[in-house]
Amino acid sequence: MKIRTAIDIDAVMGEVNHNGTGCQGYLPEGTRYGDIVRAFGRTQLGKSLDGKIKAEWIGRINGLVFTIYDYKSPVEPEQNTDWYIGGKVKLVANLIKTYFKFVHIKTFHIKTS
Repeated sequence: MKIRTAIDIDAVMGEVNHNGTGCQGYLPEGTRYGDIVRAFGRTQLGKSLDGKIKAEWIGRINGLVFTIYDYKSPVEPEQNTDWYIGGKVKLVANLIKTYFKFVHIKTFHIKTS
């Protein structure tokens, strides 16, 4: 049996209180900084006060607060390929990965056509 489902995903970037978020998952291995910028725009936050994060995106996806960040990365964000997804619930990581995959594939196909 096959089941098809559809989901509307709405990502809104910007000023969101992300206090209380924690790691809920990861972007696909090999994801580059430029890939994230194409999907989510420029970073909202730079280097954290404790130096553990150098680049961070914050927003809401279907109303849920999320962050994408480079936790304790030894390289500069532009060379990083290891990205964390933060939030308050596990669902946020699945929504981000689905949204990212769709936007990344759509961008790739537009570029190569």
